[in-house]
Amino acid sequence: MDNRITVIGSSNVDFIMKVPHLPAAGETVTGGEYVQVFGGKGANTATAASRAGGQVTFMTCLGDDHFGHQMVKNFRADRMDTSSIRFLDDQPCGTALIMVDSNGENCISVAAGANGALSVDMVQDIEAVISESSLVMLQMEIPISANEEVLRIAEEHGRPVLLNYAPVLEGILELDSRIAFLVINELEASTLSGHPVSNQPEASAAAEALRSRGPKNVLITLGGDGVVAATDQGLVHVQAFEVEPVDTTAAGDTFCGCLGAAIVEGLALPVAMRQASAAAAICVTRVGAQPSIPDRDEMEAFLALSQA
Repeated sequence: MDNRITVIGSSNVDFIMKVPHLPAAGETVTGGEYVQVFGGKGANTATAASRAGGQVTFMTCLGDDHFGHQMVKNFRADRMDTSSIRFLDDQPCGTALIMVDSNGENCISVAAGANGALSVDMVQDIEAVISESSLVMLQMEIPISANEEVLRIAEEHGRPVLLNYAPVLEGILELDSRIAFLVINELEASTLSGHPVSNQPEASAAAEALRSRGPKNVLITLGGDGVVAATDQGLVHVQAFEVEPVDTTAAGDTFCGCLGAAIVEGLALPVAMRQASAAAAICVTRVGAQPSIPDRDEMEAFLALSQA
């Protein structure tokens, strides 16, 4: 299986506007700066995992258009196996409209486009790929039925799954023992656990509560407060790196992708969490999703400097 990671998820065209502040309802904010890049939780995660050294196969659905074909060129430039990607001639690529304020906070709206067409049949077509994976990675920007089928196939073949339960959707995906690693932020943790999560003690309690429902490891990212994990060996807390945020887009995806790459390398979870946190810290100092994701050399240099 040569430490192969299979990521199944979304790809988006991101239209980003950097503005002095996020507008209130009915408000027009001028003085913005515009850029178009590529994103989507699945694509961001796959990019992060590949740049961190993982051997990544990415399965996604794209519109058969200029954007879709450019995305595939980018994935190949990042050394991904793109043979499982589907082009659709009746759907556009997924689209995200992103506003980022002067503090790096953002608000995002998404139109699924081709992502919404990723079907159970398509997942079944790549069963052999899933069965040969050291780790399968999922997010929540594709149909829940597709994610359920991935979980079924992965369980059948004894393959571990890392699920980034983001965004939290109306349809509920069962949290159970099919999930080896559940990764969520404080808002998602609060929604899934039914308890407030605004600090490390509350996150620790929520992680333990969610782990009791079946996932082997539950990780909750807390921005500047770091990340906590509930594991079979107890609670783990990794502190955040201090950086000046510019844009938090893709920080969680970067964390997940780098975490996955470290896991398949066989690193202990606390070490993997620290590496992933370093990559996410670098990510938030830049604008955009995939352009902000660091490679392995950058991540290692950042870690070395932080330890000096």
